[in-house]
Amino acid sequence: MRMLAIAAAAGVIALAAGTDFVRAEDGGEATNSTETQVIKPWETHETTAQAKTPEDQRALRQSRYEGLIRQYADQYGVPTELAMAVVRIESNFQPMAKGSAGEIGLMQIKPATAKLMGYKGRASGLYDPETNIRYGMKYLAGANELGDGKLCRTILKYNAGHGAKRMNPVSQRYCNKVELVIASMDRAKPVEDVSYATVALDYGRTFPLMF
Repeated sequence: MRMLAIAAAAGVIALAAGTDFVRAEDGGEATNSTETQVIKPWETHETTAQAKTPEDQRALRQSRYEGLIRQYADQYGVPTELAMAVVRIESNFQPMAKGSAGEIGLMQIKPATAKLMGYKGRASGLYDPETNIRYGMKYLAGANELGDGKLCRTILKYNAGHGAKRMNPVSQRYCNKVELVIASMDRAKPVEDVSYATVALDYGRTFPLMF
């Protein structure tokens, strides 16, 4: 595991205690869609039976989709930690999540954005986990490239669009959440209690909390 250091050590403790981020970047929280009538394997409620706490349920959902996330992150050159953090923040690993502005699925990708990435199907097809991750990860890879691999710039371009150039408060909060989630992945190791620190990721760059 990589050594990670961030300023908000208290936030990491909260994550360790089971606190989950819920995306509300467009003024409302993502909710589970009811528009798909055919029951799919990923729509079952077995998480409730197998995991009693919200954190256990999240971990179970994550384990279902981690293989796909890693597969497409590797295919498109996205750091695994970044990919996992984005999916957690966007949907908390809930494939039927639907955002207030029409975002769909695990990576909360809009149908129009998916089409720009080459998707040819119907909007409802984006509820399929693999389809959603495939096109969402492709978009995240583009954001990472346009952001020169810098964490907050990558998040800005994923959250506000590939053409975004100036950091805004919403995207900055999103970036802060990503830093906390990445740090929580290594929470078994000590986190430095410093006022201003950086997050060192495995792809060879160091990112300041602000830029």
